[in-house]
Amino acid sequence: MKLSKRLQLIADVISKYKQGSVLADIGSDHGYLPCYLVKNKIITCAYACDVAQGPLDSAKETIKQYGLEDKVFALLGNGLNPILDREVDMISIAGMGSYLISEILEEHREYLRNVKLMFLQANTNNDHLRKYLFANDWIIIDEQMVKDAGHIYEVMVVTARQNKAITYNRKDEEFGPILINNQTPLFKEKWQKQYQVYEKIQNTLPHDHPRYHEIADKMKMIEEVLHRENSTGGCKGNG
Repeated sequence: MKLSKRLQLIADVISKYKQGSVLADIGSDHGYLPCYLVKNKIITCAYACDVAQGPLDSAKETIKQYGLEDKVFALLGNGLNPILDREVDMISIAGMGSYLISEILEEHREYLRNVKLMFLQANTNNDHLRKYLFANDWIIIDEQMVKDAGHIYEVMVVTARQNKAITYNRKDEEFGPILINNQTPLFKEKWQKQYQVYEKIQNTLPHDHPRYHEIADKMKMIEEVLHRENSTGGCKGNG
């Protein structure tokens, strides 16, 4: 089974960080991720959950195609509702907006107390998702980026915050606490492009517009983050 680059990255981080052997994939669509994980013996059992009957039927077809009917179970329902009466070790939520992911997590915070790890991939507004996580005692232990079909995605590995001394700042929310310290070419590409987008928007606004100053603030943050490796000091030759 060949996954898209985005799903393959999620599968890879699950393989690397997995705790336990049962995963629920929320918004599973065709069920490719849970089937891949079980087929490759990364986990032993999975739930492919979706809110719509069409995608769920597609997941059932994938499960049947690979002969995994006794190990991957397709469940219909909204958010975490299909698994509330089941025990899972890990949850993956991918391919949605960050506002929807945050709402899904917020609805069943009590259930999530028993979940060891979450693997989250929001299509948009990663800063909103990180802000929600940090405010609700979750920490990000890893973040990875991948470019798939021209779009750059971020995958977060999330666990409960045991150490209350761990704190995050605004730049951690905006750029990601792991990503900001490990600036890959993809990270730089994303934020250079975003800087240009902000520049174009700013050029359409009068200088006294509140949005103008909000964008200026974000552009300043991007400049600071992308150029900080050049401002650490040190000796320079005379040549």
